[in-house]
Amino acid sequence: MFQAKIDGTVDLLKKSPSGENVALLGISRVAAQVYANLSQITDPGENVIGYINVDPVDKSSNGFSLPRQLGGLDNFQEIIKTYGIKRVVLTVEPSDIERLQNLIQRCEAEKVEYSLLPKTYIVGNGKSQESQEEPERPELNVPPEIWIQRPLDLLISLMLFLLFLPSWVFIAIAIKLESKGGILYSQERVGLDEHTFRIYKFRSMYTDAEKRGVPQLATQNDPRITKVGLILRKTRLDELPQLVNIIRGDMSLIGPRPERPFFVEKYSDDMPNYKDRLKVKPGLTGHAQVETGYDESIEDVRIKLQHDLYYIENRHSYKLYWKIWLKTVWVVLTAKGQ
Repeated sequence: MFQAKIDGTVDLLKKSPSGENVALLGISRVAAQVYANLSQITDPGENVIGYINVDPVDKSSNGFSLPRQLGGLDNFQEIIKTYGIKRVVLTVEPSDIERLQNLIQRCEAEKVEYSLLPKTYIVGNGKSQESQEEPERPELNVPPEIWIQRPLDLLISLMLFLLFLPSWVFIAIAIKLESKGGILYSQERVGLDEHTFRIYKFRSMYTDAEKRGVPQLATQNDPRITKVGLILRKTRLDELPQLVNIIRGDMSLIGPRPERPFFVEKYSDDMPNYKDRLKVKPGLTGHAQVETGYDESIEDVRIKLQHDLYYIENRHSYKLYWKIWLKTVWVVLTAKGQ
């Protein structure tokens, strides 16, 4: 039986005289840490009235107190209705992408407003703390892989450039035969420390793709994409000219994808930590790219941001580095891109 229905205090919690009711939705360990820092997730007048546990076996809260437990995910719809909850905060570890996506899908299915954590939380040390700003991080004892990152980028990108150079001729001919316009497409993007540069790609859209002058996100079955462009996008071969960007030092092999200034400012208004992506060089491929597709909505951007922040926090891991590379090769070989 759903516990809230027989609890005598439920009527007191149903309506908030000073604002909207908010609940935490996730695992207790993270929920406890977030609950200790409510100012980061609530607006004035909002009330965090309880916690919905998605993992009943997770009993540990690492010494923190939790808000009232309202029930489990099985009773999600009933909890929302009973307590008049207007918004839930997803309290799961940023690295747990699969669970995060499942909860987002559940919220969307139930038409419940949800929010992601405003910062990447460091979980497991008994405290909740925001990721430190880059200048505050110690400069000593830099991992060896950081010392060799630029030489490695340069070596691999030069090898790939020479390896794929013959294919450029066939790609260029195919693009010219299908539609009018240039072979290459150049666009301003934002990179490390908000430095802007011009990115190069094989043109995959018709030349009047943004004839209204307003930047647009790509969509599924986008009519602006040419037939050749669709193949290039699925195999990610349209990104090959960015090897030049890597050689020039604007980009790295792996990192968050560089975005246009228009969208950087737009997304930063909705997601205060969006510019945290600019703490590292943008990449030809990345964790977000191999785990998700192209951005078609603001929610896609939110999910990708979690991937990017996870990569930034764990970018010194050789295991993660080679995992991204292997998945990238798989996408190219199987044409699983979008």
